[in-house]
Amino acid sequence: MQANDHARNHAASWDGERLTLTPAYDIRPQPRGGGETSQAMMIGPDGFRMSRLAGCVGHASTYMLTPGEARELIDHQVHVIEREWEKVSDAAQMTEVDRSLFWGRQFLNPYAFEGYSSAPV
Repeated sequence: MQANDHARNHAASWDGERLTLTPAYDIRPQPRGGGETSQAMMIGPDGFRMSRLAGCVGHASTYMLTPGEARELIDHQVHVIEREWEKVSDAAQMTEVDRSLFWGRQFLNPYAFEGYSSAPV
């Protein structure tokens, strides 16, 4: 997603031993014409902000993950999005037009996958 994604849309939870990222909230999709997009927050300490999964894998160590762990997390998220898309769209009462506009643009945009390879099975 492109717009309205900033630090106030994310939080972390500390249980005394482990820090975990809470689900993002208050993020609303905005129509987007082209493929290329970036994030408001830096993904890497080098200033990387592009909305590309390969870049996230490349910066995995910033988040104490191996590239393989990052790919597993990404692949899981993609699977959940694909599996739950219809149910969530129904719950949000999205029209077929909105579903078509969002799918492949806001959700699972091909630009995000450029240069990305899934975790080995």
